[in-house]
Amino acid sequence: MPSDAHQPIYAHRFGSDYGPESSRTALEHTLSGDVDGIEADIVLSGDDRVLALHDPILSYSTDLTGWAHERSAAELCGAHLLDDAGEPSEEHPMSLEQVLELIPRDLPFQLDVKAYADHELARRTAERACEVMREHGTADRAEVISFFSGACEAASAAGLRSRLVAWSDYAPEALAEWVVGHGMTGVSFEGFILSERVVRPLHDAGLTISAGAVNKVDQARKLEPLGVDILVSDRPHELRSELAEDG
Repeated sequence: MPSDAHQPIYAHRFGSDYGPESSRTALEHTLSGDVDGIEADIVLSGDDRVLALHDPILSYSTDLTGWAHERSAAELCGAHLLDDAGEPSEEHPMSLEQVLELIPRDLPFQLDVKAYADHELARRTAERACEVMREHGTADRAEVISFFSGACEAASAAGLRSRLVAWSDYAPEALAEWVVGHGMTGVSFEGFILSERVVRPLHDAGLTISAGAVNKVDQARKLEPLGVDILVSDRPHELRSELAEDG
């Protein structure tokens, strides 16, 4: 259950330190302990199914080659996820429907829409993910996040919360105005780029900020004075414990 002692800590890619990233083993390990939310990357298959997978380039995380959108969901679910050594494991990618069945009904989650130089694919992935979550009855606790603004816009248009992922600290006032104007509820940053200059205009606009991947106490403590709303970690259990011990 969520703890009020620190910022909420979400498991990055199901908690990628706990097994092949995006795997059932990693997710089940994360869910066996204290965690405030789950984050997962999603891609779209050639037959319009949404799968939890880190990258649409299949060779990065599976024993397949080519692109996710050129393969059927059955082919993707039959692939083997790669372990830390880059070797095929016994783990297979899961469909979004399978993931939603595993996540407890009271636990929030983020879905990070992945595509590569294909903005229309990113938008369609978000649209299909929203459809799946509505059919499953879990849209109220979901948040679609993406580097692709079109994917975030599609989620907002579908009535789901959305969060733009940003890599730059340029013109935060303009960013806040654009995000609010497009119906999004927050912005996600790589933690190293954050500062009071970036955070204040976004919070003043009523937006929330998530930061990742935060895996060390020193990182979390650096962000604490900035009022970051969500920490996203590959090792959420250990980070929570270390923060508690650190006081």
